[in-house]
Amino acid sequence: MIAIDEKLRAAFAHYSGGRYRAAAALYREVLDVLPEHPLANHHLGVLALRWRQPRSALVYFEKAAGAEPRRPQHWASLARCWYFLGEWEKAAAVLQQAASLGLDHPSLSRIQSTMAGTAATGSGRKVFCVGRNKTGTTSLEAALRSLGFRMGLQARGEMLMRDWARRDFTRILALCRTADAFQDVPFSCNHTFRVLDEQFPGSKFILTVRDSPEQWYESLVRFHTRIVRKGRLPTADDLKAFHYRYPGYLWDSAQFVYGVDEAALYDREIYISHYRNHNQRVVEYFRNRPDRLLVLNVAERDAMEKLCAFLGVDRQAQAMPYLNRSA
Repeated sequence: MIAIDEKLRAAFAHYSGGRYRAAAALYREVLDVLPEHPLANHHLGVLALRWRQPRSALVYFEKAAGAEPRRPQHWASLARCWYFLGEWEKAAAVLQQAASLGLDHPSLSRIQSTMAGTAATGSGRKVFCVGRNKTGTTSLEAALRSLGFRMGLQARGEMLMRDWARRDFTRILALCRTADAFQDVPFSCNHTFRVLDEQFPGSKFILTVRDSPEQWYESLVRFHTRIVRKGRLPTADDLKAFHYRYPGYLWDSAQFVYGVDEAALYDREIYISHYRNHNQRVVEYFRNRPDRLLVLNVAERDAMEKLCAFLGVDRQAQAMPYLNRSA
């Protein structure tokens, strides 16, 4: 046990000094001897989250909570992991389990408040980016953050794709109460903007666009080819097997959003027609309320100036970020 204690102290020293790989190696050595050790499991979970490996982190946090169930931080970390994955129902179940053990801690209540929307501390303004994916939505998110807007959790929105597909906006609207601004699925999908406009009067909407529909299509195709990593255009079977939010998420998205089957997957004409129709619907819907809709190409030199003017915020020399480029 002395050797284990020495490894734990050394691992913590490495962690505190930012030497995360060395810390992880020592924590794994501890688990080789004591697989259920709560501290080693918890710290490896924290490191997995740092390295953007939330599914791996879940395993470590579950072991930590099982081995030392009276420590609130183990449950909070497990709930937070499910939260970041967008699976708020599972996060809520973890919080309920902690409560059943009589645990009460600020780290637990903070997650609960965040999911309920009671922790939102923004301006109260709602800004919805309703441009299709691969139109600079990641850049717009970074720009909005720089302007002080609290962004909604994208993972949660994407996990509600099936809600949108059956036109059940209950959980989508609940997500909208947790922050100031939102982008990507399901906000980039048809019909969502109408519901949001009805439920959140006075909100601002931003339709991000590319230079041309063809440029948007090529960007989408390149992005999917890159992330699926087959060295070619993905097939339907590739998308069904690929794990994004869950295995098959990209295939569900192709069916729900573009209405394609295996034979029509990535059909240029279908996708470009969808892009054009979506943009036209948004513009037509807001045609008599120009103060509510901004059509924005984030690649244009004056994009940040247009954004700030539309939102009525001061621009303090910020430039429009240009992130997640695949074209």
